[in-house]
Amino acid sequence: MIAIEKKFEIEMKLKKEMSNIQELKAAASRSSSLANDVCNVLGACEQRLQQLETAVLPLYGDTARLQHIHQNMERTAKALDHVISYYMVSRELADLIQGGPHTTSIEALNIYLEALDKLAEAQNYFNKNNPQSVELENINQLYNIGVTKLENAFEELLSRHTRPLAPTTLMDMIALEEDSSADSVSVGASGSGVGAEAAREWLAAAASWLGAAGRPPAAALLRLRAPAARASLQAFKDYLRSRSMAASPLMRAKNMLHRSDSATKKTSKIQKVLEKRANKIMMKASQTLEQSTGLAIGSRRSMNDSYTEESNETLDEYEAEVAGTVAAALVRLARHEQRQLLGLVPLQRLPALLSQVLKDCFQILANDVDRALGRVRRGAARGGGGGGGGAGWALLARLRRLQPDLERALAPASPAPYAALLASCQAQCLRSLEEWVEGVRACGAAGAVDGTVHQLAAAALAHLHALAAHKHTIGPALATDPAYNRGGALQARDPHAAMLALYMRKVLAQLNLALRNKSEQYPDALKAIFLLNNTLYLLQGLQRDGLLDVLMLAEPECEANYRDMIQEYKNAYLQSWNKLLQHTVLDEPLPAKLRDKDRQMLKDKFAAFNREWEEACRSQRGYSVPDAELREALKRDNKQALLPPYTAFWDACAPLPFSKNPDKYLKYSPVQIATQLDGYFDEAA
Repeated sequence: MIAIEKKFEIEMKLKKEMSNIQELKAAASRSSSLANDVCNVLGACEQRLQQLETAVLPLYGDTARLQHIHQNMERTAKALDHVISYYMVSRELADLIQGGPHTTSIEALNIYLEALDKLAEAQNYFNKNNPQSVELENINQLYNIGVTKLENAFEELLSRHTRPLAPTTLMDMIALEEDSSADSVSVGASGSGVGAEAAREWLAAAASWLGAAGRPPAAALLRLRAPAARASLQAFKDYLRSRSMAASPLMRAKNMLHRSDSATKKTSKIQKVLEKRANKIMMKASQTLEQSTGLAIGSRRSMNDSYTEESNETLDEYEAEVAGTVAAALVRLARHEQRQLLGLVPLQRLPALLSQVLKDCFQILANDVDRALGRVRRGAARGGGGGGGGAGWALLARLRRLQPDLERALAPASPAPYAALLASCQAQCLRSLEEWVEGVRACGAAGAVDGTVHQLAAAALAHLHALAAHKHTIGPALATDPAYNRGGALQARDPHAAMLALYMRKVLAQLNLALRNKSEQYPDALKAIFLLNNTLYLLQGLQRDGLLDVLMLAEPECEANYRDMIQEYKNAYLQSWNKLLQHTVLDEPLPAKLRDKDRQMLKDKFAAFNREWEEACRSQRGYSVPDAELREALKRDNKQALLPPYTAFWDACAPLPFSKNPDKYLKYSPVQIATQLDGYFDEAA
């Protein structure tokens, strides 16, 4: 049973497979028939495409040739239009060029510059292709007219917007000299606002075109900017002098008579600073050196003489201050001019043009510096306290501080006029130092009748004190002088102070010689007092101002030398009593009973002593010893020198009956002598 079922199943599968084979054969037959039909169709299509290609290819070639011809015709037409435009450009642009550029807007300028560019392009075409063309002459003429009108418009607009800087503007710029934000201050000479900015843009565009065309407007800039810069600095200098003098006590009353409404305006920061400096300087002229030191300096001068001398020194400082401030203004003005010229000329030409613009300004500064240093040197020749002192060196130091700023403003050009000015200033300052020494040597002022401190001693201390404040400027300057450099001071720990010490030693040596010469006018006692007063005053002044430490770099034993001289002069003064003391010495012991010759001898001794003592009192009561400690020391020394021998003489001889009228001879007891000695030097002190 199972076998029958299995057989039936196999037969059914066989029948099914045979049916499938029949269907596959039928499908293969249909596929073959379709493939034959497709091949026939493709063959026909290929035959027709070959026929079409054979017919179209010649047409494509003709079309390409026609397109090439068309492109050539278009290029030819464009080139012809371009060439024709060169022939027509002079006619088309004549009215625009003849009308000149409009300075009202940058757009109008651009249109004008485009017209000039077209003329320049036409020039190049005719120069290259047809130099003999008549049209080239017309274009050249029109182009030159256009450039000339552009230059004239540039100069006119530049002139309209070029004005000198106001003095107050320069003052504000100087006031911010030490402030990094100084350049942020609005200081434009062309004014402020939209109009000025538009003009600046117009000028820059025109200058750029002119520079590219080989005609930079350097001449116009120099012609207009140089007078403006000079006027700015000159107005600033005049304003500075008027403000400084008006702020001084000497001119305040006069200033009140001529006050203007502008005096009520808000004072800028630099004005306040300058007025304060001027007030401080001019106030010094109202005080004599005697009042400032508490000493009777030199001969008893009138107030007018003292005032005149102090005024001279004050004016020296004032002139130096003005020159330094003008230098600061010049540096700020150079920066301002640099900003104004930037973009108006090619960068490589800017330094040379800037130097030319500031040429007159440098001359103004040079004149002011020479004037200030001339006053300093004249003061040095007089041997005044300010002569050759701080004024000139302060000016030199300020000029050196300003040099880097000026170099940046003129970079990459070297500020040769300023460098020459610095060299001249240093040379004159060095010369003033030597002239001060020569002034001390040639000083003919006699000492005071009371033997007080001579004006030269006070002037020397003031002179050295003023120099000490500028040792960092003086030291390098003195180092250039072989007379100071060969001393080996440059190897010191502080070479600048060492250089100054060498000069101080020279000054004090010459001063000591001058004082010794002047002391010859006095009698012996007053001569010693004069030298003692001056020597002590110099030592105390050197100690008080810290100058002694500087001097010891060149003269380590200077303090000991001064103290030795003081002791020497004390001894010389005490020796002036020897003549008086001779009358207190008995040639031989007195006998128990006085003889006539003994009585006459005692009368002569007492009479001579009284006469000499009265003469000494008359003269020495007029001596001046300003220093209280020295005054008391001299009184003690006088008592120690006079009282013991006189007391012994008095005790031994006063009780003796050598005269019927003893009051005639016994005028002064030791107590009275001591009392009178206590009154010495008080009137002059």
